[in-house]
Amino acid sequence: MMATALVGLILWIVERIFYKKETININRWLKWVIFGLIWTAVSYFRMNVGARARSMQSLLGVGGELGLAGWFFLWMQIRDKEEYKKQLNWLSISGVLVGIASIMAFMIPNSKLPWIWPEKDPLISIGQGWSLAGTMMAEAGLFLFLLVVWFKGFFKKLKDKADFGDYFVQALAVVFFGLLTFLSVYKIVKYGWTSLDIRSSWIVAVENLKINPIFGVGAGNFLEAFSRFRPASYNMTNLWASTLFISGMGILHLWTEFGLVGLIAIILVVLSFAKVRKEKRFGEVLLMGILVLFLPPTFLLTMLLFWVVASGFGQVEEIKMILPVGEKKFNVMPYLVSLIILIVVGLGFFKLTKATIADYYYRQSLLAASKNDGAATYNYQIKAIAANPDLADYRAVYSQTNLALASNFMTVGVGQTLSAENKEKASTLVQQAVREAQAAVSLDKNLGAYWYNLGSIYQSLVGTIDGALDWAVQSYQQAILMDPVNSTYNMSIGALMYGAGNYPLAERYFEEAIVDKNDFANAWYNRAHSAKQQNKLQDAVSFMGQVLNFVPVDSDDYIKAKGELDAWQKQLDEAIAQYQQQLQQQQAQQQQTAPIEAETLKTPQPLPTMGEEERVNVPAEELEPPEN
Repeated sequence: MMATALVGLILWIVERIFYKKETININRWLKWVIFGLIWTAVSYFRMNVGARARSMQSLLGVGGELGLAGWFFLWMQIRDKEEYKKQLNWLSISGVLVGIASIMAFMIPNSKLPWIWPEKDPLISIGQGWSLAGTMMAEAGLFLFLLVVWFKGFFKKLKDKADFGDYFVQALAVVFFGLLTFLSVYKIVKYGWTSLDIRSSWIVAVENLKINPIFGVGAGNFLEAFSRFRPASYNMTNLWASTLFISGMGILHLWTEFGLVGLIAIILVVLSFAKVRKEKRFGEVLLMGILVLFLPPTFLLTMLLFWVVASGFGQVEEIKMILPVGEKKFNVMPYLVSLIILIVVGLGFFKLTKATIADYYYRQSLLAASKNDGAATYNYQIKAIAANPDLADYRAVYSQTNLALASNFMTVGVGQTLSAENKEKASTLVQQAVREAQAAVSLDKNLGAYWYNLGSIYQSLVGTIDGALDWAVQSYQQAILMDPVNSTYNMSIGALMYGAGNYPLAERYFEEAIVDKNDFANAWYNRAHSAKQQNKLQDAVSFMGQVLNFVPVDSDDYIKAKGELDAWQKQLDEAIAQYQQQLQQQQAQQQQTAPIEAETLKTPQPLPTMGEEERVNVPAEELEPPEN
């Protein structure tokens, strides 16, 4: 989107200069798009460096918004009735291709999925719910939009009583896209779709309002709000281990990212839209507006909304670009505007090219890693970081690559000794692993995932470097602060404490993991072993009993937990029997040594009262109890 928008802007500039055109088409909707760009820029520069880089490469972040804004401007400059028909025909052809691909993917047997092509260097991986549109939701929205547009044309032909040949194409399109819409909805119902539930989306938006009321977390930075503010109830869903980058509803997503200003702007746009109900293509805009605002955010649906608004909705006005200079009144405004746009285009291509090169190298590193080629993985990731040093994801993955390579150098066979050269290489790689993990945190310190990655690096160095244990604990605790309901983080620090022999603290962290996710079987299992290590056998048996409630009965985990529970229960029964026997012996000894005194039953006595003659004057100073 960004690349084609930049090319389109260059062609538009050439047309302005070559044909000496001095006008620009604008309307109220373009003004709102410009306002959105300005507010996006404000939120962009308020984010940290890593979040900016992530947003620039996000479809629903700054990068995607810049591409959409560029195309919105271009669509508005060439809008006319015939051009709209051409664009609709091309969009329909695209819809046909998406539909054919969707049907073919749906017909592949589940036993053949995932279908990967090509196998050695995969570009496509087709699984359940795969779509050329990106998601099943986007696919269904595309087909529904095309169905409505073609049905309007078909209905108009029928209303005008045209011959069958005149509306045959419309009728065929209505049937085809109607069937595709039904198929897409069926696939969504059958397979479901991955999205944040509405309750959690609302809580994230409201909690973020307390911290970032005006500006929000920034465009394309929903992940930060999700990590910090999602409720513990989210852990009870099937997606609890997933990291989600979008909200469950478009309007809540925009509110979270752009704050109250963005929410108010959306309300004003909707009110302004409601005043032009008689405008042409009002129905298409209404449909796409509802889909964009009330479904999970989808780039394709947003693009369709921008296209239908820019291409044929609302009246446009022409503004002349005139700035006469000199005696001959030479108009420099078109050239000045062209120069500004060329500068923007040049900067855009520069950033885009570097980001694309970095992504290419990163992908090559992943392919090399899948082939266990550590050297190529290492070198490609260095190139990716050099091309785009601000993306924290590259740094975090590179830190793990360094750690894995260091581990390989430290591995020796039976009877062999570690060479001095390998020791030096491993030492260098370990230092690089720590440095890159720290760099990821520095770039994007508001995400718990990067703190967790740093903690895992430190944990691998425990026993090798003094202080590594404390550093790992501190990093994990910081990760928990940034992502407070992530049970995985509490599990990791609990495992670290367990390994260090601090069983009471380990049990506390496992308990925290259970508080955030009550059906976390592994947390119950670890908590049971922590209690067992402290000789709290009754608690250990109780916790292990909970494990059996949350693992499948026919699994190996169930057999393992059941075996340990039975053994512990036997120990507990023996301990209880032994205790009861000792208690009985003690009671018998007491009966032999001292007779039991008869018990006298007494009722509570009333408080004493005194007359004035009997009252003793006692000073009350310093008699009150001490302060707590």
